[in-house]
Amino acid sequence: MKTLGKWLFVLPFAAFGFLHFGPLEFSLPYIPSFLPFPAFWVYFTGLCLIAFTLSGILKKWDGLAAVLLGVMLLLFVVLIHIPKAIQGDFLQIIATFRDLGMAGAAFIYATTIATDRRGLPFKTKAE
Repeated sequence: MKTLGKWLFVLPFAAFGFLHFGPLEFSLPYIPSFLPFPAFWVYFTGLCLIAFTLSGILKKWDGLAAVLLGVMLLLFVVLIHIPKAIQGDFLQIIATFRDLGMAGAAFIYATTIATDRRGLPFKTKAE
């Protein structure tokens, strides 16, 4: 079950990543207005999501990649979802809890499933 859980967690991030390379009009409204070069951030995020997937598949730096994924998801909550939820976008409330859950799962992945824990900012029980 642990292996199945790993793949059910890792593989969807490839799809999420590739979706960032679709039509920009769907993604640009989510980029905070204070960030310059909004298209760059859409593409950069897509690359980060694909990099996490590759890291999980190749088992190289997958612990660090999972921690960075968790941090990125928490940044989405703080910079995108909560401000838009405050403006009245109900779907952003759902997105907040979705990304909080995925961030938590990414941190669990980093500490229990990842095989290459180089670069982790903390020690795990296995070490």
